[in-house]
Amino acid sequence: MIKTVLIIIDGLGDAPISALNNKTPLEIAFVPNIHYIATKGQIGRINTVFPGFPIESMVCIMGLLGYEPENFYPSGRASFEALAKGIPLNPEDLVLRCNLISLDNEQKRITDFTAGLISDTEARKIISKIKLPSSRWELYPGQSYRNTLIIRDAAINPKSIRCAEPHMNIGKEIEQILPSFISDPELNNTLNNFLLDTRIQIKNMNGTQSKADMLWVWSPSVKPNWPSFFSRTGIKAGFVGALDFLHGIAMAADIDFDLIPGATGYIDTDYKMKGLYGIKYLHKYDFTLIHINATDEEAHQLNYIGKKDAIEKIDKEIVGPVLQELENCFKDNYRIVVCGDHETRSTDGKHGDTPVPYALYGKNVSSNNIHNQWHEKICETYPLKSSLTFLNEVINSYE
Repeated sequence: MIKTVLIIIDGLGDAPISALNNKTPLEIAFVPNIHYIATKGQIGRINTVFPGFPIESMVCIMGLLGYEPENFYPSGRASFEALAKGIPLNPEDLVLRCNLISLDNEQKRITDFTAGLISDTEARKIISKIKLPSSRWELYPGQSYRNTLIIRDAAINPKSIRCAEPHMNIGKEIEQILPSFISDPELNNTLNNFLLDTRIQIKNMNGTQSKADMLWVWSPSVKPNWPSFFSRTGIKAGFVGALDFLHGIAMAADIDFDLIPGATGYIDTDYKMKGLYGIKYLHKYDFTLIHINATDEEAHQLNYIGKKDAIEKIDKEIVGPVLQELENCFKDNYRIVVCGDHETRSTDGKHGDTPVPYALYGKNVSSNNIHNQWHEKICETYPLKSSLTFLNEVINSYE
């Protein structure tokens, strides 16, 4: 069996930035290991978005793993985050991502969907003090601003609920984008009143110091029911990453993972440790997925230099060591892919539907690249692939 590694750099694609002479963070980044893969192998673009589904990591990564969103997307990532936390779910439960967010001085508009990248400690203080409207409601702390709200026995189809993603609605008035679902107006009213009331609750809390002003729910979902990755591919897999919803995806797909020391999902994540776990998994599994989220977070904060720095650290601490281990231990019997999951623009902090660049190198993969670089503009000149067929092509089509 060929050893296959898929390295997903979250939010990798970007738009040209005037301060960078109309180049992107990827275009100016020093990434010799990725350029080696690109020069020796195949490059191009992958269409990772699906009409009717949100442009976000969960949908895009599902596609890259070969899971069709129309069959397996539970309307949101919250249920997968609940799985990762070990929270038991019933089919009738409604699960929502519950962000801590910042508002403007008049508490009318969203200014930051991360509450200033609030620390786990401060977030837990706030979450532990929030008063819920019913004993059927449960609020669980997560990673930083990412928390989970569960409404037990709600018996509502999450696809009937309209929730505004906070990261896509910076500057919008909260009263205009509150959750809306017509199947249960009473519950809808209770939920919206609760969200608005959290402004008062958080403001009146003692012993907390943060930029959090309000709770905001989105990504409604229910308990997932997935076939295993092995049953669909015949390959046993391992996952390296930090975020709860991705651990939940791994659990739903029966992909093995460990909680990695120092893996945070931010610019301060332990890149070297992720690389070491990636190397460990090469020897244990035939397919290894490595996900790095720092690039996406930096773009959301409009920090294009931070995004460039994260790309360079990924190349040095993860791509380089993993590639070296593959070449040393598996000779010609491997394939490695580096790609994004979706575009995240450093100009406005929003996700875009532009296809993402990829670079593929390994056994029987012929080079289609005469350049010694790899970035969005170069990849635009090559054919567009579908994410749903891409993994199967990587695994099976170069024999």
